[in-house]
Amino acid sequence: MKFFELGRSMVEMLGVLAIIGVLSVGAIAGYSKAMFKYRLNKFSETMNMLLNNALQISKSLPKSTVDGEWISHAEIMYKLGLIPDGIKYIDGQTYMYDVFNNAIWVYAYPTFYGIGYRFDSKDEMRDICHALVNIYKENHDQLRHVSTTQLTLTDDGKEENEIVSDRLLYGDSYCTDSNRCLRNLTLADIDKFCDNCAENATVCRFYATWE
Repeated sequence: MKFFELGRSMVEMLGVLAIIGVLSVGAIAGYSKAMFKYRLNKFSETMNMLLNNALQISKSLPKSTVDGEWISHAEIMYKLGLIPDGIKYIDGQTYMYDVFNNAIWVYAYPTFYGIGYRFDSKDEMRDICHALVNIYKENHDQLRHVSTTQLTLTDDGKEENEIVSDRLLYGDSYCTDSNRCLRNLTLADIDKFCDNCAENATVCRFYATWE
């Protein structure tokens, strides 16, 4: 008497599971990439809006009266409804937070205004830096300069400056033949500018200033 076996062998089932696992990993990676791109687009949109709101309102905002010290204008912008959707702010605080949960601050020194940005994820650092430079390039005629400050963290979590020279990009009023100008930046220039944050720093601060 012959018996016919129905179904799949264990080896075949393991093979099917392995294929499903590979496909699942690929799908998750694709989804993560798509979500990051969506968040980056949202980031670019909101940061561009925040910059333009700050540029328009800053002339009527006070500057710091103490040399070397800055004051925050986040609360004023919040109360005036000038913080775009997608940027979080808690009333009374100095900082705002973007879709990546990185800190943003709108500030004023005695002689100029600015926006600061802090990011510390190497996986996202380069893309965020590129997005910021492109935003500031679009507004080259209104900006004084753009700069980065690279930092490392000590064992107890405190920030330490890592001094790196030649990390300035200039707006139209300060643009000369010897300076790197925002309006003339190429993709290669942006890559070079962002490399320092992406490769050398644990934490990077990004500043845009105007008068």
